Amino acid sequence: MKLFHIYLRALLLLCISVTLYACSGRDDNSHESIPAKELSQLDNLINQSKEIDARKARAIDSLQSVLKHIPHSDSLKQMQTLRAIGNQYRSFCSDSSVIYYGRAQQIASRINPKTYGTDLRIDLINACAASGIFTIAEHTLLELDSASLSPTQTIAHAKAGRQLYSYYRGYMDDDNDITPMLTSRFTEYDSFLREKLPPDDPYRKFWTAEQHMREGRNKEARRELEAMLKNLSPTDNLYGMVAFGAAQASRNMGDDYNYGRYLALSAMSDVQGSVKETLAMPALAQWLYEKGEVDRAYKYINVSLNDATTSNSRMRTVAIANYVPIIDNSYRHKISASRDELMIYFLLVVVLLITSGTLLAIFLRNLRRSNQIRRKLRTQTKMQENYIGHFLGMCASYADKLEATRKLVQRKITAGQTDELLKMLKTSRTSEDQTDDFFKIFDETFLDLYPDFIDKFNTLLRPEEQISYTKGTPLTTELRIYAFVRLGVQESVRIAQILRCSVSTIYTYRNRMRGRAINRDTFEQQVSTLGEEKD
Repeated sequence: MKLFHIYLRALLLLCISVTLYACSGRDDNSHESIPAKELSQLDNLINQSKEIDARKARAIDSLQSVLKHIPHSDSLKQMQTLRAIGNQYRSFCSDSSVIYYGRAQQIASRINPKTYGTDLRIDLINACAASGIFTIAEHTLLELDSASLSPTQTIAHAKAGRQLYSYYRGYMDDDNDITPMLTSRFTEYDSFLREKLPPDDPYRKFWTAEQHMREGRNKEARRELEAMLKNLSPTDNLYGMVAFGAAQASRNMGDDYNYGRYLALSAMSDVQGSVKETLAMPALAQWLYEKGEVDRAYKYINVSLNDATTSNSRMRTVAIANYVPIIDNSYRHKISASRDELMIYFLLVVVLLITSGTLLAIFLRNLRRSNQIRRKLRTQTKMQENYIGHFLGMCASYADKLEATRKLVQRKITAGQTDELLKMLKTSRTSEDQTDDFFKIFDETFLDLYPDFIDKFNTLLRPEEQISYTKGTPLTTELRIYAFVRLGVQESVRIAQILRCSVSTIYTYRNRMRGRAINRDTFEQQVSTLGEEKD
């Protein structure tokens, strides 16, 4: 059992080692800087995005169905419906919006170019800019610069110009030769709008906050943007833009947590509005990658890439594609590391199972051995009780015989029969009977304790010298001598006293038996250990 306890302690230590290894193998990054609540909400919305996009598609299908049933003579209604479809496609699939705006413009050029054509050309600028068709967008924008525009159209034209050069500038590298020119034109439209728009116009507030950020007044900018978010619906496209601006201000301030939180809010707004032309989701993926959240980063960058490709937003596709290989490689490396880690866990579990099997086998073997020992102890205890009963009976018999002899001696002496008493005492009949009874009890007791003693004793003798013994018969003198040797009585003098013979007789028997042994020198030592169980 001591060996079993040692193995049990080893198994416990191995289990603790596996647990510590598993804990050390897990990602130990602190999640305090991760907006868990917002990211969880974003994950839920992404899971619902197919249904959200399906609702958007059903709305477009409904308008297309209306378009099919409009008479060819009702050009105005056709143009308005085509423009409505283009508006629906604008943030959902910019290429399609270009097509529908173009069709609407063709009709407008026939019925009232000045009133409707200009508005549709401004819509076309926005659609082309989102699709990355910058040449056509810029050409159309510059054509309208010299046109006679209404105040409303002037504002819409400036918004289109600001958006065009914002996208165009974002598409170019900072060290590109035309980047300064694009920045200059963007600034002109931006300044014009902030001057002309009413103070309470939400876009003027948004662009003013962006100007504050460019001037380094990030705290003030974020405060203004946070105030705007309270008055906007998360499904409003402007909400996503404002939240993205608040994220940029937070990052400029070194507020990493709120940077991630506002990016998540912006991405949620884009998902709810089926906006595929998004900046927040890829930026959030990059930020999470920097935080070590590779799984989420991989998920978000793929969602972003899928949105950009399905909406045919070339500009966003190019921008997102720069991050995909980096995040994808990290994700694959993590998957590979996870497989290696799982293999280590598997090997450790196999070791545990083998160790457990070994311990179980040891435990069962020890249990069987313990049961055998208990059964043997019960048998020996019962035998000891029987032997004690035999010897107590023999002692009682000797006591009775001694008492009878005492009374007989007393009676004979009293009667003056001393000669007869002396004659009776000289006879050895009584003493021989008692000796025979003692030997009979000894033989039975010894053979009960060592039932295979004679067989094992013969294995120590040469084959031709082995003793033939019939079960149930008394032991021979030689066997009794070596029975006492087995019981630990080694001295010939003591053996002679017990067997009631001379010491020389015992020496003779022992010497003769050693001569019959296979190994004379170790014979008696081997006899003294016959019947001992070995582990």
